[in-house]
Amino acid sequence: MASHPRGFSGPRRAASLRRRTDLGTSGGSVGASKPAGRASGPNPLEAYLADCRALVVEQIEDIVASGDDGPLRGLIMDYPLRPAKALRPAICIATCRALGGHLDAVAPSAAVLELFHNAFLVHDDVEDGSELRRGGPTLHREHGVPIAVNVGDAMFALSLQPLLDNTERIGLGAALEVLQIVATMCRHSVEGQALELDWIRRNRWDLAEDDYMHMVEKKTGWYTFIAPVKVGAVIAGAEPSTGERLVEFAQALGRSFQIQDDLLNLQDGDGYGKEADGDLYEGKRTLILLFALEAADEAERQRALRILGLPREDKTAAQVSFLRDLIQRTGGDRRARDHAEEQAIAAARGLESLAPVMGPSRHLDFLRALVDYVHTRSR
Repeated sequence: MASHPRGFSGPRRAASLRRRTDLGTSGGSVGASKPAGRASGPNPLEAYLADCRALVVEQIEDIVASGDDGPLRGLIMDYPLRPAKALRPAICIATCRALGGHLDAVAPSAAVLELFHNAFLVHDDVEDGSELRRGGPTLHREHGVPIAVNVGDAMFALSLQPLLDNTERIGLGAALEVLQIVATMCRHSVEGQALELDWIRRNRWDLAEDDYMHMVEKKTGWYTFIAPVKVGAVIAGAEPSTGERLVEFAQALGRSFQIQDDLLNLQDGDGYGKEADGDLYEGKRTLILLFALEAADEAERQRALRILGLPREDKTAAQVSFLRDLIQRTGGDRRARDHAEEQAIAAARGLESLAPVMGPSRHLDFLRALVDYVHTRSR
């Protein structure tokens, strides 16, 4: 267990924990320290995610309600209320609870991570020209770019107060550590996005696997996995060495997650919740495409590069179909899938090395199940 787990030390409890009987220490809820009730069912991972999502949505509603009662409220809640997994706050909560921390202490920071995630999605959709998000039209398609950008900005602004309130919940030192992690997360995320956008703008394809992995860690890894485990560990009062090992676990998991996300973008059907082949239309640099271009003959490579260099609106369905066929014929998707599995195995090993520190709990079980889910998920 963590040497000095932090509890709820401030005068105010998190507003979203007011229904403590529903999300408390019994019945297999996220507040439980050992598997019980619903957690023993056929899919404990989905049950855990559902518990965390319910908690976090309520927290976000409270955060949004603290602002002006105007048209912005409903717009801010649009993406958070669409079907979603709440993966980032769940990882944060599970890490903290597995290390002996308290739900009351970590819940507001976990909600902030989800709010940041939704803000990034709104802005990313504008930057990428995406059509769909979580099974519905993107915010900028439905309401226009100016409104969407303002909604994303509002989410970022509203995320600050709960982090300041952490001084009352977990103490000044831990609150500053959490604030520093979030600040670092934001910097890495925008730098990673800038890197990818620059590659697209300059039509750069002279990239290696290491370039892709570097971009993924900055753009996706930090705010999806690294920051959540670091925040959870700090709030639980974990030793610095434990935090460092958690980061290594999170880095491997982030790589596996993003590669699988790229693979899912190529699948047919509506289960994915995003636009099928959106990465190909947008010309995103993925490990799949890098492997395909590496294995293609020169004529195919040049044709693919010409298509990828076209603006999204100028690409035809036939051209995108050529890119899909090239990926399958060259085995770019198979090689990428193998890499995702290798990273998941590394993550699993890293997590098992932490098991003695954490001890048995529903929260550790969730993290274990998450490793398998990340590289085998279908949506």
